[in-house]
Parts: sequence; C-alpha cells; structure tokens
Amino acid sequence: MTLEHVFEVSQVAASLAVVSSLIYLGLQVRNADRSQRAMMQQGRANRMTTTFMALASPELSSVWQKGMDADPTMTREEVAQWMLMCRAGFLSAEDSFLQHQAGALDEASYDSYCAGVRSFMSHAGFRISWHMMGSQFGKEFREFIDGQVAATPIVTSLDIFAAWQKLLDAEKRGSTTTRP
Repeated sequence: MTLEHVFEVSQVAASLAVVSSLIYLGLQVRNADRSQRAMMQQGRANRMTTTFMALASPELSSVWQKGMDADPTMTREEVAQWMLMCRAGFLSAEDSFLQHQAGALDEASYDSYCAGVRSFMSHAGFRISWHMMGSQFGKEFREFIDGQVAATPIVTSLDIFAAWQKLLDAEKRGSTTTRP
C-alpha cells in the first residue's frame, strides 16, 4: 500500500465520519424539537388545568357561569372578576395563536385550540369581553378571533346541569350516542 492509497483511504474514512456526524446531529435536532414541542404542549395543558381548577372554586364558579351567560344581574365586582378571567383567557389564547404562527404548535393541537376558541366565543359574555378588550391585542390575533366569532353562532343560555341530567338518564338507559 502506497502513501497515496493510505491518503485516499483516510479521506474516505474522514468523509464517512463527517456524514455519520451529520446524520447523528440531524437525529439529535429532531429529538430536541420533539422534546421542546412536548414540553410546550405540557405547559399549555398545565396552564389551562390550573386555570380551570381555580375557576372551579366556590368563589369563582358562579361568576364564571354568570359571565358566560352575560347575566344582567352581575354586580360591579363580578363584572370586574369576569373581565379579569377573560383577560387571562385571551392572553393564553394569544400565546397559543403565536406559538402556532411560529411553527411551535402542531396542527392537531391548533385544531383543538380553535375548537376551544369557538366554544368559548359562542357565549355572549366572552363576545362582550372580547368587544371591550380586543383592541389590546395584535392585529393578526384580533382578526383571527373576530373570524372565529363571525363563524360561530351564539349559544342561548345552555343549561349545563340540565344537559348533564339528560345525558345521565341516557347513559343509564345505555343510549348515549351524541354530545349536547
């Protein structure tokens, strides 16, 4: 084996090492991206879980229900509480919207998020709050929410307890097949 052959073999080995390193690096980047997306999704889930557990407290659950229904008997204090709840919800929604725009929120999570936005915006209380606060958010997010509101019919006072009872009765009869 001549010195020229040794050089060629070493060049081939070095090229293979570079290609192997690039493949390894690509796999590491892909795994890091997956891990980061999973942590972001977990953060979103934790944020919403914490929020809804707080709203389930006796002090806030009645304000939540009255606010959703835009109950005209709400006191000044309850309206203030409701508006703060909505502000927190809109900030959380904007964060998810911006994450999706940046490519950090996958389509399945974004579809779930959009369904939640439409669900909330089907209630008069959220629409009123958005009307009052929407100007505090960026143009693209405002256009997104306005589009969701325009495409979502308003729910006229859904009695959650009555819907629960109806589905409970159907479940006991073994005939639950649809959602309310």
